Amino acid sequence: MKYFIDTNIIIDLLKKDKEAQRKIKAILLEEDSEIYINRLVSMESLRTIHNQHTKKFREAKETLDSFEQQELTPKIYEQSIDFSRYCHSKGIRLKGRCEAIDFLHFMTAKYYNLKLVTNDGDFNKLDMAYREYMMEKID
Repeated sequence: MKYFIDTNIIIDLLKKDKEAQRKIKAILLEEDSEIYINRLVSMESLRTIHNQHTKKFREAKETLDSFEQQELTPKIYEQSIDFSRYCHSKGIRLKGRCEAIDFLHFMTAKYYNLKLVTNDGDFNKLDMAYREYMMEKID
């Protein structure tokens, strides 16, 4: 299976969070699993490592650079805007300051047909809304 790893999983891994480690370990043990991120996930994750932690930064960057990176295409941006507007019209709001980025990650996973791995419960709301959104697009 192919997976898109959300920033919060990477940040939790950097903090040695047991649940994030369990999720990634399960994926890595899966035969033929593939891990994808985009440059935004890489940037969001690496910016959390303070300057005095150069070794940790270098190791994290090497690991992130080893993952396949999916491009954020103009189509993904357009779909993210459209889907975000749809969600807002239905009263669906995401918590936190990075709502636009969350929509980009969600739509990146959908665009490339990847399973999104996240610790953010808001993405469950997006999954349900996405099904309705797609049904309305078909009609």
